[in-house]
Amino acid sequence: MRVLLLSNWFPPVVSGSSFYTSSLAQALVARGHEVAVVTLGWGPEYAPPGDLGFPVHLLPVIRLPKLPIFYNLRLMGLACTPANRKRLRAIVEKFRPDVIHHVNHIFDTTFLAVNVARKAGVPLVGSITTPIQHQNPLRQRVMGLADRLTVGRFGVQRWNGVVCLDRTVYDYVATQYGPATASRSEVIPFAVRMESMAQYEDRSRPRANRPQVLFVGHIHPFRNPVKLVRAIALVARQIPDVRLVLAGRVDLAEPAEVARELGLTGEQVQFLGATPHEQVVELMKSSHVFANWVTGPYKSLGTAPMEAMLCETPVINDLPENLFGEGKLKDGENIVLVDSLDPRAISDAIVRLLKDQAHWRRVGAGGRRFVLEELSWDSIAAQMERFYRLVLGRKQTRVALAGDDRRDS
Repeated sequence: MRVLLLSNWFPPVVSGSSFYTSSLAQALVARGHEVAVVTLGWGPEYAPPGDLGFPVHLLPVIRLPKLPIFYNLRLMGLACTPANRKRLRAIVEKFRPDVIHHVNHIFDTTFLAVNVARKAGVPLVGSITTPIQHQNPLRQRVMGLADRLTVGRFGVQRWNGVVCLDRTVYDYVATQYGPATASRSEVIPFAVRMESMAQYEDRSRPRANRPQVLFVGHIHPFRNPVKLVRAIALVARQIPDVRLVLAGRVDLAEPAEVARELGLTGEQVQFLGATPHEQVVELMKSSHVFANWVTGPYKSLGTAPMEAMLCETPVINDLPENLFGEGKLKDGENIVLVDSLDPRAISDAIVRLLKDQAHWRRVGAGGRRFVLEELSWDSIAAQMERFYRLVLGRKQTRVALAGDDRRDS
């Protein structure tokens, strides 16, 4: 099967959808499929490596400045131009894919992919990696309406198949884009990027010499660790030398302001800012607890918690226990689930992990076992392959029925 993957971001760009695209491409190639990738040319410093085993095509992009509406992301731009439609159509005509697979629906390449796939007559599958959401209820309603009327009507609802990375993404699709779109959707999980797996084998690094809780990720309105900061103040009453380390670009002042208001020192709560991935992995290995969640209505596990699990560091999160299906995630066995709006509940979960060594070891080992057994790229590629064939089969059935109708008339 020939698969054309389209993603705004691709390594060395650091993002979940970038690594998702790269790992999926490698896994599909390993299963014997022909793959080509189309991404955007963000500049020489973001040029993809040249020895991947599959071609990577770059489309020009009009870069936008950092804007609050896009959470001040550095690599945002416009790519759905007439010239890029011609370029993408030429790539499709030369490669002749059986399926076009677009990754991450929040960009204008969604409209580019729909336009070219429709004109080329190629089935279009899309992966939703980032639900459009906001933690403020009013803004959530406004953004939800805009989502349905733009990305939904002219993008996702025109996809032939929708890949949902977990159950909450499926619920998002059903709520935002309706039952017809949900009926063309399937939950296929994701995993830690393939290139990183070797980093998690050596777990001999000793833990920090004081109780350390780690948070990883870009700090913005729907990844706001302010409740975790409040929880650390409560933990410190029982474990005075506890330390919270936050690794990730900071675009929100509230967490640091709250830490100061609570009297927490810079030693107790450390904001590291943007941190190289290799250093983040070392922090995961040396920390005692990993606490991370999104603060919007749609919860997900995320790549960073999976990495922490591979390091046998117990993960605290706020998400449905059936996120990947019944019996996969188990509270108290391979993850600790909390109400992320309740600092007391977060504090109690952290204190128990730090004081109960048997509980700490059980959750840490269980988390690693969960990722290795349930979230492998070979398994994901096999599921994706079956989904592609399902989408192709549905298209062939529609074509056959249309032919029968024409003959009958």
